[in-house]
Amino acid sequence: MNRKGFTLIEVIMVIAIIAILSIILAPNVMVLINKNNERSCEKMIDNIKSATKMYVNQNKYELGFDCSGTAKEITLQTLVDAGYLGGELVNPVNDEKINLESKVSVTYDCKVKGFKYEINSITCSK
Repeated sequence: MNRKGFTLIEVIMVIAIIAILSIILAPNVMVLINKNNERSCEKMIDNIKSATKMYVNQNKYELGFDCSGTAKEITLQTLVDAGYLGGELVNPVNDEKINLESKVSVTYDCKVKGFKYEINSITCSK
């Protein structure tokens, strides 16, 4: 008799080994995915700050910055309308759309003769 198949024990052992490996590896994969999503979110915030910097450089006189330390707020919608950002922004950590009415606070610091940018409405953690 010609036997070319696997026995039931061999199949069960292979399934058990695969199950054990998946139990060991699944949490590590999830941690890597979460870290990658957080890095993507931080990159998105950096891109928003870069877009704001370009917008401020083009419009600094119209925005009327002075040395009083008063922050000017620029909405993400303004950056989208000016062509500095794409239309729809999604937070990669929680997959929620980012409200385009969110604001970037821009302050001019006369001591260092530079701008400071803050985005408080986007969080990169769960």
